Amino acid sequence: ANHLVLNVLDDVKNKLSVLTPDAQGQWTRSEFTGAPGFGTLGVSAVDSDQSDAVWLTATDYLTPTTLSLAQIGEQPEVLKTMPTFFDAATHEIAQHFATSEDGTKVPYFVVMPKGLVLDGSTPTLLYGYGGFEISLTPGYSGSVGKGWLENDGVYVVANIRGGGEYGPRWHQAALKANRHKAYEDFAAVARDLIARNITSP
Repeated sequence: ANHLVLNVLDDVKNKLSVLTPDAQGQWTRSEFTGAPGFGTLGVSAVDSDQSDAVWLTATDYLTPTTLSLAQIGEQPEVLKTMPTFFDAATHEIAQHFATSEDGTKVPYFVVMPKGLVLDGSTPTLLYGYGGFEISLTPGYSGSVGKGWLENDGVYVVANIRGGGEYGPRWHQAALKANRHKAYEDFAAVARDLIARNITSP
């Protein structure tokens, strides 16, 4: 009723901020209290005319989708959480950028055991999509966690061109005669994982 909540995709992670108007029509920006600093976030008004309460959904590779009720300026109250299927406390998430053949920086996420020894020996599952302007934002997968992460594997999601992570241009950059750029992006991420000694060919 008294604020505007912005949800912006920033390097494939949702960032929330609150804009509040004053009597002169000037806007002040502030952080969204209690919002996770990483992951896929959704916000919608409970009642946009009568209340400053919002529904907040959040998820990432280690956190099942969680629904909270939040009053602007207060810590969200967790209402419901989807089931957990694996012990996520033993893992961590990182984001890196690989350089594709044409110099484009390609973001990717790595989910790996905490304290992983970087000797190039870890089995790694590299996933990407790069089509139909669909963004691969962080999301929970019980099967990946139970079947792969709990068995000491590393899971990687490459945000290659063709998707929608950086808007229509990111999608259009890998269409038709430029389709090979999506594959070059994917290969660049694989090379970067090898250079970081996370895994090997």
